[in-house]
Amino acid sequence: MENKNVISINDAPKALRLFLILLPVIGIFLIGTEINNDFFFLYKTGEHILNDGFPTKDFLSMHTGMDIVVQQWASDVVFYIMYSKLGLYGLFGFIYLCYAAFAVIMFKLCKLICDNEFSAAICAFVADVFSAGIFYTTRPNAISDIIFVAELFILEKYVKTKSTKPLVLLPVLSLLLVNFHASMWLLFFVFALPFAAEAIPVKIGKFRQEPCCNFFVLLITGIVCFAAGFINPYGTKAMLYVFTSFGYSEINKLIYEMAPTGFNSPLGILFYVILAIMAVTVLLTRKKNFKTRFVLLFFGTLVLAVMNLRSTGLFAVAAIPAFSYYIKDIDIKITLPEKNQKSQSKGKIAILSLLIVAVAAAGTVLVFNTDSKPQQENNPYETLNEAAAIIKEDKDDVILFTGFNYGQYMEFKGFHPYIDGRAELFLKDNNHEADYLKEYYNLLSGKLDCEEFINKYGFNYLIVDKQEKHLFNYLKNDKSFELILGDGNVSLFRRKTT
Repeated sequence: MENKNVISINDAPKALRLFLILLPVIGIFLIGTEINNDFFFLYKTGEHILNDGFPTKDFLSMHTGMDIVVQQWASDVVFYIMYSKLGLYGLFGFIYLCYAAFAVIMFKLCKLICDNEFSAAICAFVADVFSAGIFYTTRPNAISDIIFVAELFILEKYVKTKSTKPLVLLPVLSLLLVNFHASMWLLFFVFALPFAAEAIPVKIGKFRQEPCCNFFVLLITGIVCFAAGFINPYGTKAMLYVFTSFGYSEINKLIYEMAPTGFNSPLGILFYVILAIMAVTVLLTRKKNFKTRFVLLFFGTLVLAVMNLRSTGLFAVAAIPAFSYYIKDIDIKITLPEKNQKSQSKGKIAILSLLIVAVAAAGTVLVFNTDSKPQQENNPYETLNEAAAIIKEDKDDVILFTGFNYGQYMEFKGFHPYIDGRAELFLKDNNHEADYLKEYYNLLSGKLDCEEFINKYGFNYLIVDKQEKHLFNYLKNDKSFELILGDGNVSLFRRKTT
């Protein structure tokens, strides 16, 4: 005899279903409230654009002859307005809104793919929480990730409904992406390729693929999207920016997120844990759900994620919702309480739900904040603020050396240092002047003579961090310089006056 109290979780009471859908709210606890280091040059660039227009020569560093392309100019302007008008509340309020938009569209995408509310909620939760703690910070990724997941939703909507109306929005998204984060623009078309591949009828032996949609409609849409990319202040230079901003050994060695994804970072460990859970699920269920577009999205972004840590965000955007199709038939049976125990059970469910949220939130905050405690105890920006105050008292022309880590903060304070965190800009292929990044890397590795380097530019102030140990040791023993400020992580040297 069928037990009427046992039902599918997808038919569960609205309170429980709502709890599942709202699980991604936990991700808010993972979004840090410390400003990302890149924000400082983003802010100054946004300020310059609003006051002086779009720059073509560098105005932040000491190398004013460098050609530049501000590939994320719209993000710069938004961040500048939010911070200058509303301070930290406005800045992080905007990031929270971006995360909320991402979470909503991600759930809708997973639900559209698998047509299973429970599977969609779980996959969306994993994608949201994975992205929240790492990628939702004061960087353009907070915006470009929304554009990518919206693109996938529109393409999937077209496949499911065969209506071309949603496709009208794709050129708009292309236009937004090329202005908010141009270095990611070509990926807009890469994400569409799996849909185009499944739109082609294929028959190989017993394998037969029926087209999921009209290939020529996708082709025409792609052409219009490409044309929309020309609507940006820098034209083709912004559209093709990716080819001159990645793949350089100096960049890969200086930026940890460009290194291959391994077990030497919390993000890498989390990525492989998620991947392992997916693999176990496949082995246990042995489902034969298969769609070309989802296979290509999954394995394409998986390869990118393994290649470098930064691309794990793309895995969350595309591979996790693609995986939701594989578990679309998963169902969990739950037993409803007897009618006379209805109110009591509702109370227990509410209390249990709150406990789960509280424990999960406390645990995630504890885990993700552990690594930041040493930095809080010895905050380098306190030393940099002191250094800025000391340098500003100098009436002579300031020729300032800073390294890759703190140059942008000193630019934020009004100085023009040797180098900053805009790594690709300091390569000759981009700036058409000199390979400053390679020169800086040779300084770090001890291949460049410190005295020769200092005399070349005539530095009278040098802010040196612990990464620049060769330069620190040289200055400490050079009688023409004096150490006037230092906390073990950041030190300020000043040339002695005669």
